[in-house]
Amino acid sequence: MNLTTRAQAKSQSKSQSPREPSPKEDPKARTPKSQKDNSPRPPSANRKKSSENADTKAKRTRTGCLTCRERHLKCDEALGRCLNCRKSDRICRRGVRLNFIDIQTVEPPHVITRAQGAKLTFRDDSRIIASEYVGGFERYPPPQPDSPIQERRQIQQEALNLMGPDQLASLFQSVAHSFDPSGFDISHSATTDFLFGADTWHDAHLVPGDELLPHGTSNFAQKLAMKHYSAASLTDPEQVFLLQLFVEEVGPWIDSMDSMRHFTQILPLHAIDEPLLLKALVACGARQAFLIDPSYGAEKVLHYYEAANQDLLHAIQDPNRDSVLCATAALLLGIYEMMSSQPLTKHTAGSRALIRECRWTAKTPSLGGSCFWVSISMEVLHCLNYMCPLSWNPDTWGVDMHMEQVQPFWKSDDQWLHRIIYICAKIANFRVSAQHLQSLNDPSQNTQFNDAVQEWNHYNAWCEQWAHSIPRSMKPLSNIQPWQAESKSTFPKIWLLKRPAIISQLFYHAACIVLARAHPMASSLHMEMRKMQQAHAYDLCGLAANLKPRDMPYVSIQCLSIAAESLEARDSQEEVLHLLEVITKDTHWHSESIKERLKRHWGWSHPQTVDPAHMHNSFYDLDPALSVHGSSDFSRITNPLLDSSDFSMENHPYQGYYVAPHHHIVDQYSYGSYLV
Repeated sequence: MNLTTRAQAKSQSKSQSPREPSPKEDPKARTPKSQKDNSPRPPSANRKKSSENADTKAKRTRTGCLTCRERHLKCDEALGRCLNCRKSDRICRRGVRLNFIDIQTVEPPHVITRAQGAKLTFRDDSRIIASEYVGGFERYPPPQPDSPIQERRQIQQEALNLMGPDQLASLFQSVAHSFDPSGFDISHSATTDFLFGADTWHDAHLVPGDELLPHGTSNFAQKLAMKHYSAASLTDPEQVFLLQLFVEEVGPWIDSMDSMRHFTQILPLHAIDEPLLLKALVACGARQAFLIDPSYGAEKVLHYYEAANQDLLHAIQDPNRDSVLCATAALLLGIYEMMSSQPLTKHTAGSRALIRECRWTAKTPSLGGSCFWVSISMEVLHCLNYMCPLSWNPDTWGVDMHMEQVQPFWKSDDQWLHRIIYICAKIANFRVSAQHLQSLNDPSQNTQFNDAVQEWNHYNAWCEQWAHSIPRSMKPLSNIQPWQAESKSTFPKIWLLKRPAIISQLFYHAACIVLARAHPMASSLHMEMRKMQQAHAYDLCGLAANLKPRDMPYVSIQCLSIAAESLEARDSQEEVLHLLEVITKDTHWHSESIKERLKRHWGWSHPQTVDPAHMHNSFYDLDPALSVHGSSDFSRITNPLLDSSDFSMENHPYQGYYVAPHHHIVDQYSYGSYLV
């Protein structure tokens, strides 16, 4: 019923025609909106409407000015100055739109060949930049190593990439066995930097070992760099005994300033192939054997010394000699002279002259740097004791004094040791130059006095910064005061683990003691400087008292001599003399002149008076008639190396034997730069 009714109604509505509107009626007003929108339109009308919309749609500008873009306005893209900028009186800034569409890639440029001796490298980051784009890295040819050294590093890097974390940790611990791995980052990048850091880079165009002799070539230095060892062995039991004695007794305190341990772990391996080096090592071993047991025989010791001495003098006469080998042997014979009860100065000054001839400084790597620091540290201790200037200006050493920079941990200990030795050298020279200022009547009006006070403050700040910035491995593990421990000693018990840390602390306390004595206003600041001296003197004596007598006898004797002058208590003074006697008894190192000087300084009554000039000349085996400036004042004794430590000087060492090497270039070898 409903379906039928709806169908009929629908048919009727379709049959009826629409009513025509009257002329007075508005067709638009009468037509409903729904009917208007749904009214059929011809296809031509639709196409016309869509084309009109397309023509009137806003187009986005592509070459508009940057000023309109920043203002979010449509630019008319007029050249010169657009309409918007003219209306608003603005600068019409133009820019360049980069599309990165037309890219042409060619073979990247090759690395520029480095000049010989250049200390820089060139980085090519084009591959890294290209890898940011799809397919960019693939367009470059595979990189090729520039040298066999870089090829070897590439192979080592690939080998490290294949190693897991556990293998890297074990490798790190095997290389840096003297460090605590738990305190360091042993990640892949840290291990890679440790093994193949920037400091191990060598110029591909230099022969390995040439860094030890910039003005020539050394076969011995090449053997050191390439690690070429002989397969032969020593067959003489006497030589084996003396060489072993050197490695166990003498070498360790020499290597205290060298993390590579050249004198105990490297040079003995090369001694079999080098007779000159072997004889010098055996001579030092013989001297140590005589110090330990005088029954060994002084004539036998002198025989080994003369054999090494004759070989060295013969080599000095050869203009084609190996300067690196000669300088090393001369340094060993100079150490023999220090160990002798009647020391000479021939090889002490000669080794210094040969070190200068090789141009070794604080920046020299490997064996050259080790020999430089051994020679310099011995002179610094002498100058601190006898208040004389150094023969080598510390400003020319090349020491890095940027103590605020973090250094790699595997070279940190040596770096801080070298810094405190440099500070001691500067203080020693300052003490000599500022000595006369302490006696001025009106120092406030003296410009030189004010400059000296500022310089003193600068060195004092250096010492404080050094003590604050050193790594944990160089700070004491314990510091037990005498009243805390049930001992008869008046000095604290200070414990450090490694030899570089011990020597560094000894030099630090010696520097502070001498600096307190050198203050230009010492008379007005007497109490303050006195407390500073005594505090560091007790710490230094505590360090030396806990060392074995054979550990580093020369350093211990010289540092105890510096500290003992500031002691005022009788029991502390007696304990220092007892420490010196123990070192002398166990090692037979000479310390009688130092003990006599301390007794005279303390005001003790003693039967024999020792002339300072005679004591100084005896120490260096100089002519007793040699005039010493101010013989009545021990503080004015000069440094014998000032006039005999360079081949350019009139009184140079090896008189009658020395011949300049053929590779020596006088114009490039400036002697004067080393002097104060």
